[in-house]
Amino acid sequence: MRSATVAFFLGHALLSTVNALPYIAACSQSPDQRPDQRPDQRPDQRPDQRPDQRPDQRPDQRPVTSIPPYPTGDQYTSLPTLGPTVLPPNWNSTTYAPSTTSIPIPDPTPIPEPTNNWNFTSSSVPSPDPSSIPTWSETTFSSIPATETSSTSDVEPTPSATCRPTEWATKTGTAPSVGTLRAAVIFVDFPDVLGSTSPSPEELFEPLASYPAELYNTMSYGKLQLELVPILDQFYRMPNITAAYNLHETEGHLQYINDALKAVGPSVSFEGSDVLFVMPPKGANFLPGSTSTAIDVTALDNTTFGNTVTYGQDVYTGWGPKTINHETGHTMGLPDLYPYSDDGIGYFVGGFDLMGVIGGQSPDFVAWHKWQLNWVEDSQVDCVPEVGKTTHRISPIEVPGSFESSTKAVAIAINSTSFVMAEVRSNSGINNEACGTGVLLYTANAELSSGKGTVRVIDTKPDSQGCWGDKGYEQDDAPLTEIGVPFVTEFGIVITVTGREGDDYIIEVEKKA
Repeated sequence: MRSATVAFFLGHALLSTVNALPYIAACSQSPDQRPDQRPDQRPDQRPDQRPDQRPDQRPDQRPVTSIPPYPTGDQYTSLPTLGPTVLPPNWNSTTYAPSTTSIPIPDPTPIPEPTNNWNFTSSSVPSPDPSSIPTWSETTFSSIPATETSSTSDVEPTPSATCRPTEWATKTGTAPSVGTLRAAVIFVDFPDVLGSTSPSPEELFEPLASYPAELYNTMSYGKLQLELVPILDQFYRMPNITAAYNLHETEGHLQYINDALKAVGPSVSFEGSDVLFVMPPKGANFLPGSTSTAIDVTALDNTTFGNTVTYGQDVYTGWGPKTINHETGHTMGLPDLYPYSDDGIGYFVGGFDLMGVIGGQSPDFVAWHKWQLNWVEDSQVDCVPEVGKTTHRISPIEVPGSFESSTKAVAIAINSTSFVMAEVRSNSGINNEACGTGVLLYTANAELSSGKGTVRVIDTKPDSQGCWGDKGYEQDDAPLTEIGVPFVTEFGIVITVTGREGDDYIIEVEKKA
């Protein structure tokens, strides 16, 4: 058993209508709200404003994302505590369990009870705002060329192994990010929400079957094969009605998972599976959002899962199958890049990286995450630990390139755990709808946990309103594109695009004292 600080995060609730019934609003408002306000608004807002807007904005304006300055110490400043009108937090940190092992099926007598480690944490996916996020549709990935122009730095960079965060090496219990990640998928129903009123497990699984696997194969340059292994013969009946499960508490969520495993029973073998996905019937509206946990649970066949995801209705509506993309990232140890506060899900990274906004304009993982997952090799990251000028040629993060020569990112050290990162974003691969292309700059801190700004995009065009219309965020056009114009960061680091060769960008980095 491991002890861990358990924090709670209840994701952004998806309101069914803007014009909620006055009675409902009155019952759910906080004491400091006015009678004409919706329960999701701050006390200083007008009734016609969205909860992510400032009081001085018009209703038709997008929220202005203003990220506070980054300190130069070992950690960034924490976000403000949640205010009285914000839904209570739900599992906002990550605990890593021992890696999954497959154990042969035991003799059926005696049958072990499901067990768990009660040091539990998880994270919930925020529901999309239907007024600003496009309806999910199957994505057609643009093809990745078999070969790419060789991309190398013009100087001898410091080998990246010298600045690879040591924190990554100490993480345990994460699902495999290279090779095959096998997810067992079970479907459950409840005495008060019967599977007979829902589409069948086969019908519910069909839209999920191939899309996440194709996406991860593309993002990982073919290094990861995500295999969903569904049990489609029936909905397994949970012993309690939906109201009996309080998924906003540690014990309640674990009880939900263990009851699901009991319902499946010992006859089903999970041998060889790395993670567990629990799916509800359509219409189980007490489960609006999906939640991940990185804590051990054991099935009746003695298979231990170090990572479990309980899915909500968002996997069928809202984000759709893209929910699986996000939650699978958690099983491999990636944090949420949206804030656990009322600042809006695009506050830190805009539409970059699906661990922030699942349906953003440039959803491919940032190089920082691909480096952590070993999709980007150490040899593909140029490290800049010392004062001086260096020149680097970077190829787009979406395409594999040549692993012997293709630089995918530049990591400029701020301190032992924090970096300014530079990478190239294009509209290749899964970013085929991207409007924000060029040299993306962001800070990354290996010590910060989910919801605290592990990655923060540096907006090089702070006076713009983004580039994806009312679907996007202000940082969406953050990448540098103009040649010969130095961009000065607040860390004494100056980055200049000095040229382009094909899709590659050449940059000069000047690190000052």
